[in-house]
Amino acid sequence: MGSVVVSIDGVQRVFPEADVNTCPFTEAELVELDLNGELLVYVPASMSMDDLAQLAGVRCNVAFGNEMLIRNVMTDVDQWFVTSASRMPDLLYRSGTAAARAFEDDGLHGMDLRRYLAFVAVYRERFGELPDQTYWTFLLSGRYDRSGVSIVGFDGNGVLSHHGWMRNFKAKFVGSRYAALPPRIEITPETGPLPRAYRGSNGSSGREAGMD
Repeated sequence: MGSVVVSIDGVQRVFPEADVNTCPFTEAELVELDLNGELLVYVPASMSMDDLAQLAGVRCNVAFGNEMLIRNVMTDVDQWFVTSASRMPDLLYRSGTAAARAFEDDGLHGMDLRRYLAFVAVYRERFGELPDQTYWTFLLSGRYDRSGVSIVGFDGNGVLSHHGWMRNFKAKFVGSRYAALPPRIEITPETGPLPRAYRGSNGSSGREAGMD
């Protein structure tokens, strides 16, 4: 499997099978990532959960080939998104239900397991360590079984643990991570000025749709 190393502000980030010319975030949006404490992540449609776990170099407590209850989103398209570069999740001691509402208010989405594994690969490449060690993270854009939600985190041995959980649960060691999708499919003179969504923006300008 080939890979392309993308240099953004001197930081090397690896995206498998990526055509860097198709990244729908503008140069101005890429430049501000470090200032905002964020990472750019790519998820190719061709990569499964197993593939992404191998890319991230992590061991997991679940055999993805046998797991039929984990549901991911946008599995048939390549994805680019921006997320926090913090070593711990956002919105600690907020339930998955409350966190989903907070992200929606900012025009943001949650993670699913494929997004999360791609994020881990980028985070590890950037910082040389794993995120969410001893913390749990809700994967709010994914689903587990019919009404559950996945939570994931790394134990002391660096193993990624996955469990199906309840969206209304909250604890001081459980948080959530957002995914800011690009506000455009491609960069053109018309779409370039469209604003992306930001965490804590408390406004509607970055949402994908709205009412005047």
